[in-house]
Amino acid sequence: MLRGFATINYWADDLAAATRWYAELLDAEPYFVRPVDGPPAYVEFRIGDSLDELGLIDRRYAPAGAAPGPGGVVMYWHVDDIDATFHKLLSMGATEYQPLTPRTSGFVTASVIDPFGNVLGIMHNPHYLEILGR
Repeated sequence: MLRGFATINYWADDLAAATRWYAELLDAEPYFVRPVDGPPAYVEFRIGDSLDELGLIDRRYAPAGAAPGPGGVVMYWHVDDIDATFHKLLSMGATEYQPLTPRTSGFVTASVIDPFGNVLGIMHNPHYLEILGR
């Protein structure tokens, strides 16, 4: 049924600012922008080992009734150096949502709220590295 992560979408009131912020964080430009002409309503980055999709959408297109702030779901991105990544996010204007938290078996999690109100989770995940190595 569920076969794998496909796309995660973050909403932003200022899509141009969000695009610049994520381009700096990811050290990459979006590969997909719509519309092509004029101010974008949707941009998408491909990132990571599986070229996962991170979409940024103008908040005007959020589902009716969507909360404007952080929600109850945290999707974690694997990072190799969680401490450095966490501090980079904070230095770029994100705010702490969950502190760096050691878990069992080498897992460490943290999350921030990006400057646009979205929760961005990061994790050092030994299982991710094990699966990637297969």
